Amino acid sequence: MAYILRKIGFLSKDSVLSMSSFVILVCLFLSISFPAEAGLQQITKNLSFLIIIPILYIKLILKKDLRSYGLNISEKNNRKAGIFWAIAMLFVSLLIIYLLLNYTEFKKSYGLAAYIVENFWIFMAYELILVNALLFIQSFFYQGFILFTYFEKLGYWSILIQFFLYLMFVLILGNFSWQLAPFIILSLTGGWVAYKSRSFIYSYIMGLLFIIILDSYIIYTIK
Repeated sequence: MAYILRKIGFLSKDSVLSMSSFVILVCLFLSISFPAEAGLQQITKNLSFLIIIPILYIKLILKKDLRSYGLNISEKNNRKAGIFWAIAMLFVSLLIIYLLLNYTEFKKSYGLAAYIVENFWIFMAYELILVNALLFIQSFFYQGFILFTYFEKLGYWSILIQFFLYLMFVLILGNFSWQLAPFIILSLTGGWVAYKSRSFIYSYIMGLLFIIILDSYIIYTIK
């Protein structure tokens, strides 16, 4: 607790970090409060507030490269770390979802629309367009912008910060349900991958594979 309090006191003296924290909160507030229908409108809204505004802030205000915020494939050593931890955290994510499938109400509550289940091409379009877009936005903002805002000053705490902010985002929206359980899992395991690889690209790819595997399994059990 004393360590956390010291860090909070230190952060309050860092004007750039304080300003970045303010921008993060503004982006989250706009994303929560701005009305939008589910689907394309929701994606467009999140694209505006969770990607475009952070990019403009990074490029125009901070005058930094997006690579500093995880939009990179990293150097050779980090690339190896990215591949290793992406594979490791994919297995961890699958283990967690296995436990949820077998010991909770997740399987009964997690649903896919009938037209997705019944048509392979619609399923692929759903995964590679809708899920892909939502996951990239989440990865960029949480495992990219938020995590690397606090990365240098707070180290491993940056993983928990982005994770808890995502949880708060879900709770405030009132969307806390089994349907979002895979994304909550990825917020934590993906955060670890991004931290270890210095890139959110690996966590994003890992997350997409995880969701495709999960949804494919759900369809398999239904049929």
